[in-house]
Amino acid sequence: MAGRLTLIQGPPGTGKTHTAVRILEAWSKQDIGTILAVADSNVAVDNLLEGLLSLGVRAVRLGQPVKVRENLREATMDAKMEEHPLRRDLDHWLESNEKLSRRVKGMKGKEKGLTHRDISRGWKEVRRIESQMRDDILDRAQVLCCTCIGSGHELLDGRRFSRVLIDEATQATEPATLVPLVRGARQVVLVGDHRQLPPTVISQRAERGGLGRSLFERLVEMGIEPHLLRIQYRMHPSISLFPNQQFYEGRLEDGVEASQRPAPRGMLWPDWDTPMAFLPVQEGEVRSPDGNSKENPAEASWVSRILEQLIDGGELGMSDIGIITPYAGQVRAIRDSIQERLDSVEVRTVDGYQGREKEVIIFSCVRSNSEGNVGFLADSRRLNVALTRAKRGLIVIGDPDTLRHDTEWGAWMDHMRSRNLEAWHLLGMS
Repeated sequence: MAGRLTLIQGPPGTGKTHTAVRILEAWSKQDIGTILAVADSNVAVDNLLEGLLSLGVRAVRLGQPVKVRENLREATMDAKMEEHPLRRDLDHWLESNEKLSRRVKGMKGKEKGLTHRDISRGWKEVRRIESQMRDDILDRAQVLCCTCIGSGHELLDGRRFSRVLIDEATQATEPATLVPLVRGARQVVLVGDHRQLPPTVISQRAERGGLGRSLFERLVEMGIEPHLLRIQYRMHPSISLFPNQQFYEGRLEDGVEASQRPAPRGMLWPDWDTPMAFLPVQEGEVRSPDGNSKENPAEASWVSRILEQLIDGGELGMSDIGIITPYAGQVRAIRDSIQERLDSVEVRTVDGYQGREKEVIIFSCVRSNSEGNVGFLADSRRLNVALTRAKRGLIVIGDPDTLRHDTEWGAWMDHMRSRNLEAWHLLGMS
């Protein structure tokens, strides 16, 4: 960590955020002034903040309180301002100005002019006290947490942060990443994984212009070698095997044993020692009613059925199961097909699941067509994220004939077939 620039690559389940928090904690024990800790999303910033507060680090959260997790709002700038010793003085001036503003309406001439002068002086004093309070809060903080874009707030103008840590660095666009760096950074740590999801860029023109590539990825392409976190603590070893070989050249190690991740009851696994299953469901792909997405009612029906079986198995709660699909249309179709008693189960697109984990993941591929068009599924980074969210069980539902047209999906299909993990027996029970 002695270098000016450090890249830390954290594959799924290796504890990227935990590592980031520990780096920040170590820095906070040095006399280097306030440290700037940022991430692309509010959720990721909250995760950093939560970790820091649990270790007793004096951390302050910059940002709108409504966007901050409720249990962390006492660490926001707004909450700190409410608790500050100068709050009473501030309230005095605010109340004084409010009274003067009410009275001035009935005044005339010189008296009105003098009162307006007093109001102006009052607001000047309010701004002075607020500025003093904010400066005091920032000076006392060991770590300031905010989003990448939030670090450009005018409240920080004139402040310098010699050490900057950027979590989720591979999900931030380059311009967003540069915002915290221009605050005087002399030592920078970027934490991310360029083998997982890239920055979200809606505009195709912006994508063509290169905004889809993060600064982290650009630096790796320039030859800067990231430090790799090698031990994954999330997945059953059989679940981590394919992503490890396919995306990380077999460099990862399992920090959990199979006995710590037993196959959950409720699902007839092809092999109970290997809690993975591919359910081959052919046909069913249709365009969503709004015309903007894809869905597959046949797969949605299977998702609902498997979900019921897992819940009825009695071992898993609804918060233990996650349902992932590449298409927003299929998210809606699955939610519509799920029984009302199970509607609290999380159903999201792949992009909504990065950084998340569940005991069991059900993944609906959706695409099923004679052209072999796999659409979003062709992105290896989405495949990596989809296959690495599960701790104890992974169930994939899709059309093998369509999926085989993609090289990496074909490799995954071969991996499953060679281990006899295709769940043909479930089709016979429908």
